[in-house]
Order: sequence, then C-alpha cells, then structure tokens
Amino acid sequence: MTARRIKYLLPFLAAAVVFSSCGKKNNERKLEQEKAMLLSTFAGESSVPPHPIPLPKGQKIIVPDAVKAKYHDVKMAVGNRITKAAKVFTVRIGGSAKVPNSPYRIKVTAYLPQWIFRGNVVTSKGVEPVDPAVRAIVTKGGKKVFDGFIFQRHKTPSFVTDKYVITLTGAN
Repeated sequence: MTARRIKYLLPFLAAAVVFSSCGKKNNERKLEQEKAMLLSTFAGESSVPPHPIPLPKGQKIIVPDAVKAKYHDVKMAVGNRITKAAKVFTVRIGGSAKVPNSPYRIKVTAYLPQWIFRGNVVTSKGVEPVDPAVRAIVTKGGKKVFDGFIFQRHKTPSFVTDKYVITLTGAN
C-alpha cells in the first residue's frame, strides 16, 4: 500500500475505532443502569414498597390455547432487600410453591407472555414473551397478602415488601 492510500485510510480507521468504542461504552452504561435499577429494588432504604392494586371485580383472564400448549412452568426470583441475596425458583402454572428464604407461598394461576388488558378481559396477544406477566396469589401464614399480576419487564416488580421482592424472570 502506498503512503498516499494510507494517508486517506487513516481518518476512516480512526472513525471506525471511535464509533466501535462508543457502542461499547453505551452497552456498558446500559448494563450499569440496569444493575443499579435492580439493586435499588432490593435496597430497603432507597425505595418505598408500592401498595398492591387489587384486581378489578368481574375481570376475566383468558389464556389462549397456544400459550397453554407452549408454557408449563414459570421462573420466579425472590430478593431480600436487606441482605441483597436473591434466589430463583420454579413454579408450575396452576400450582403453588414455597418462596425460598421467605415466609411466603405463591400460587401462579396464569402466564401471559404478551399481557394486554381491554375492557374487563386480560389476555395475551401472542406466545412470544414481549410483556410477560403472571397472575399470582401470595400468602403468608395462610392469609392472602397479594392477588394480582407480577410482571417481568416493568421497572417496578408487582410484589414488594419492606424486606422482600418477588419478580417474574421467565417461563418454560
């Protein structure tokens, strides 16, 4: 390669290096923001637990047959906001399980991978997990403490206490 060609290629190579490092920095920045958001959810002193919103009366949950055929279990996570310890566990759809390292039990009645609410019907627009949610009933000592939806991709999980966070992490 001649010196003249190298002279013209150098600015392009420098620009490529700058743009690739900018993309890498943006990805690292995004990962750091996601990590900070997750840790703030577990940090007891940094956020006030939201109050659960009761399900509207007369609400119908319709799980399409294609969703029932594809998904059988959901993966949930429980986090301790004080110790920042987290544990992933599996719950069969239609079944219940003890929430590890906590005083709670959870029953999952429905999984909706593309949660949508129209009128008095909650359903799924499709089978791919775009905005996944589970209908869950959480009990403590046999008493119901939560009856609603727990979302996977919303910024605030739907079940948070001063000590525990229960979130949806996926489905099989």
